[in-house]
Amino acid sequence: MTLVSVIIPTYDRPSFVEGAVETALEQTHDEIEVVIVCDPPVEETRAVLERYDDERVRPFYNDERLGIAASRNLAIARARGEYVCILDDDDRWDPGKVEKQLAVMETNPDCGVVYTGGLVRQNGRTVGIYTPSIRGEIYPEILARFDLKPYSSHMIRAECFETVGDYDTDFDCGEDWDLAIRIAREYEYEYVDEPLVVRHFHDSNVSAAAAIERSDRLHLELDGSADIFGRIWSKYRDEIDRRPDIERQLQYDRHLSWGWTEIERDNRRRALRYGWEATKNRPSPASLAICCFAVLGSSALDAVRSVRDTISHTQFDRVTDHRLAE
Repeated sequence: MTLVSVIIPTYDRPSFVEGAVETALEQTHDEIEVVIVCDPPVEETRAVLERYDDERVRPFYNDERLGIAASRNLAIARARGEYVCILDDDDRWDPGKVEKQLAVMETNPDCGVVYTGGLVRQNGRTVGIYTPSIRGEIYPEILARFDLKPYSSHMIRAECFETVGDYDTDFDCGEDWDLAIRIAREYEYEYVDEPLVVRHFHDSNVSAAAAIERSDRLHLELDGSADIFGRIWSKYRDEIDRRPDIERQLQYDRHLSWGWTEIERDNRRRALRYGWEATKNRPSPASLAICCFAVLGSSALDAVRSVRDTISHTQFDRVTDHRLAE
């Protein structure tokens, strides 16, 4: 049977990591190893992991803080499986996830990655759904946007790392997008169109924290910007410059992302500027919505979001009830 390595980087979150290990061990595919790499402090995390009397659970402890990219690289170096599954310590899987992905992977020899759909949960409620939509040869489109989420759904053929290299440790966030670009140059992507991963949003999410930890200086150009979009543009500048449509899309997504963040922070003038910049690159309901909410304020956004969440939660419950009744 095919060995699958599950890699879990973790940093000072012992209350999360046990659930991640359990969701990996509960897979219907039996040949699983779980490789955990812990950034310090590790004492409480070590106490949790050393309770496992299971040779499938293989924890490692860094002597110093290395960050998520370097920790993932160390886990990959120690992984022994033919396939590597990414799992963040606060995400959870459906029991059949790995088995369903293997079925797709083993019938598509040109495929480097199989990902799945997923749900976003916050405060016990479903607030978002990931629906996979792109497959096959996705380069160069992936230079413009990273539509392969949730990342904890990715099953990667181990040989990909030998072909394209490891995670770039110069990226303190966005390392997943960067690796996906390099894999997409050489391999095809496939997906399982089911919500097999649950992401939990909370205050200590790395991606959520990165979204607001940016300079207070208004920065409209990609050149010299230290955010994820700017780093992707800097690393792949020659490739993007040859494709003006890719650069426009990158600029659009960047200003859209920053615009929503500034609305959340109630920086209405700055949000309006980002919304306008997004609209110039590609007029859309989303870019125009930022401009509207920049004028109306974050309280109007909160009211709309409350209605959206209620509808989404109700629809999710109906779907779940229907599936349970079948």
